[in-house]
Amino acid sequence: MKFFIKKDYSPNTIGRHIKHLKSILRAAKEEGLHSNTAFETKDFRVTRMPVQNIYLTEDEIRRLLDLQLEGFDEKVRDLFLIGCYTAQRFSDYKRINPDMMVTLPNGSRSIELIQKKTGTKVIIPIRPELDYLLKKYNYHSPRASEQKGNNHIKEIARGAGITDLVALEKTRGGLRKSETLPKCDLIMTHTARRSGCTNMFKAGIPTIEIMKISGHQTEREFLKYILIDEEETAERLSVNPYFNQPVERLTEKPDGQKLPIELHHLLDFSSN
Repeated sequence: MKFFIKKDYSPNTIGRHIKHLKSILRAAKEEGLHSNTAFETKDFRVTRMPVQNIYLTEDEIRRLLDLQLEGFDEKVRDLFLIGCYTAQRFSDYKRINPDMMVTLPNGSRSIELIQKKTGTKVIIPIRPELDYLLKKYNYHSPRASEQKGNNHIKEIARGAGITDLVALEKTRGGLRKSETLPKCDLIMTHTARRSGCTNMFKAGIPTIEIMKISGHQTEREFLKYILIDEEETAERLSVNPYFNQPVERLTEKPDGQKLPIELHHLLDFSSN
């Protein structure tokens, strides 16, 4: 641990190295190469801390779409937006091609693919913006590497005015540090997948149906992609009928009888 902290690694990076080391030690023990069990104790555990990720709202995605670009920047932007509208990993949304286009029994067009990481089959309905983007490239995803995509999408987003400041808390080298960065500097190719899942959720699509599109196997893993803060949650709940419809309750009259009344119009029994 002292070595990792000296290297200024984050807790999650340290945890990833420990996880790999434990796998190696476990395999070596099973092959009879050693009998050390220290790695199985609770003290030799994988460290993990919540990561502050971001997503782009529908408005921010639209700003990216409306941005006038050309050349390689246009391809990087379009590829990123294809990721937003499909909620797939970069390894999958970068390889969309005409062979993946299918027509459902109801006549709607969709993308059918087998996810590279998990082998999961997913079918993604094509919304108009996605169809517009794919048509530009004859239904092939535009070509751009993940590294170049990560580098370019930040400046493209800056040009679209996605520059709200985001407060971050990070642990490096065992020290807790605070910093504030413009949102554009935090955008990566994987932000597209998080944005797609979160915006579908905000649109009211049931979790189980979004998981059929994103390919998540468990709700626990899926919910890590839903990046809605407390204020957004309260705003969504405020329009729920539970918080808006007149609610009747029982109150007691002076004579002991029960009378249902509306909460917003309490009756005055003082005149009875």
